[in-house]
Amino acid sequence: MPRPHLTEDTPFLRTADMYQIENDAPITEYSEKTLSLIATADNGGIPEGANAFASVGREKRGTVQMQLFARIDPESERFVEVGFRSHGCLAAIGCATVTAHLLQGKSFEEALAISDDDLLDALDGLPVGRKYTLGYAREAVKALIGDFYLREKHFTLAQLDEVLPCDSMCVDCLLTENCSLRDSRVDQYMREAGEIE
Repeated sequence: MPRPHLTEDTPFLRTADMYQIENDAPITEYSEKTLSLIATADNGGIPEGANAFASVGREKRGTVQMQLFARIDPESERFVEVGFRSHGCLAAIGCATVTAHLLQGKSFEEALAISDDDLLDALDGLPVGRKYTLGYAREAVKALIGDFYLREKHFTLAQLDEVLPCDSMCVDCLLTENCSLRDSRVDQYMREAGEIE
C-alpha cells in the first residue's frame, strides 16, 4: 500500500543505468530540470575505454548506490568522458547524472571543487530530506579520482594521502556506508603489508 503523502504520478524507473527502488517524494517536489536530466540520461552507462570507477552508497532504510565511470586522460589528468549508474531515489539518480555532466573536461582540482551549490544549481534544487545525496556525489568524485591514482598511476597509500587525504571521521564519509575508495585503501594497505598480491 503506498504511503499517503505519495501522489499517483510518482514514477518508478527500471532501466539498465537507473533503478528507483524506494517510494519517493511526490514528483511535484522535483524541479523540471531534474526530471528532464533523469529522463534524458544521455550519460548513463560505462564510457568506452573507462579507466576509473567509483561506487558509494548506503543500505540502511533502503539501498542507495551511485556509481561513476570515467575515461581520464593520463597525461593531463582531465575527465574525457563520464558515465553513471544509480539505484535509489530520484534525487540520487539526478545527482549521479548531473555529477557525470559536471565532470566532463574538468581537471582533478576542478572536480574536487564541485560544491553542493554547484550540484543544486544544476538540478534546480532537491526536495527536503533528499539533500544527503549531494554528499554521495562528492564522495563518488573523490573515489573516482582515487581509483584512477591507485589503478592507473599505481600510487602507494602515502602518495594517495598526499594528493587525496582521507578523513574517515568526516560527516560525508560516515554517511557513506559503502565506498569503493575506502575498500581500495584497505586493499592497498594489505598489499603494502605483504598480505595480498
